[in-house]
Amino acid sequence: MKAVEVPLVFTCESQSLVGILHRPEQPIDTAIVCVIAGGPQYRAGVGRNMVSMARALSSRGVAVLRFDHRGLGDSAGEFAGFEHTRADIQAAVDCLREALPELKNIVLWGGCDAASGCMMHGLHINGVTSMVLGNPWISTQQTQAVVRKQHYLARLRQASFWRKVVRFEYDLVAYLHSAVRSLATRLKRVAQRPAPGAEAGGGADHWMARMQGGLRDFPGPVLFLISGQSVVSKEFDALLARDRAWFDACNKPLNRRIDLPQADQTFSSVDARQRVNEALLDWATQLSAA
Repeated sequence: MKAVEVPLVFTCESQSLVGILHRPEQPIDTAIVCVIAGGPQYRAGVGRNMVSMARALSSRGVAVLRFDHRGLGDSAGEFAGFEHTRADIQAAVDCLREALPELKNIVLWGGCDAASGCMMHGLHINGVTSMVLGNPWISTQQTQAVVRKQHYLARLRQASFWRKVVRFEYDLVAYLHSAVRSLATRLKRVAQRPAPGAEAGGGADHWMARMQGGLRDFPGPVLFLISGQSVVSKEFDALLARDRAWFDACNKPLNRRIDLPQADQTFSSVDARQRVNEALLDWATQLSAA
């Protein structure tokens, strides 16, 4: 199917945002808004993955809007972090609905801290009916410790590690000093640990509490795309394993999860990108049929 790429300029709190709408010749009634991660990224995505994804989906009937938040890419203003992108996403959704008023469903798609932002804000953005979240970024002392432990236990089971030990390719004295420092830091943190519930769910303004609450209360279906080779996804799974409230929020009846065992954090391989594209296409098609 033919699709055109239409440049758009729209306003968010008096600042101009720039986007590209991939508009199919005959779009279905479900479209996708790409929410980019923070830092140096912009609407093209890592390795132009959002460009290739948008072209692939629009050629099969799904409209896609890629845009720059305030302070990123070609958009004006200052970037304040994923905790403060609600107005930007709302402006993009409104722009898409104005361009395609026949739409019935709009899906937010984002990875890493963009997925975290979608969790926070999706509930409050008018017009959003679903979300697809790739390797959401979370971080606590407990999840970091679990992932480090998993990493070093896995290394102990690898023959390559022991070959390097035998060949004296590791500075074991330096590793021992590092382990002692790490243990001392951990003991200090344990002594200073706040009361239960203060870290991930204590204050109403804590970013992780906002993520959990937004995900818990979001009324539409959510698809999780989880990479097997990502440290971020391992932390996310460690949180689900230790926190029942997070587990319940992610496993509501309408939600679904797809695991990609060989994919990395940004789905950078050709196979991973194809699987992500197919997952997004299937999700949008199912929403349209429903």
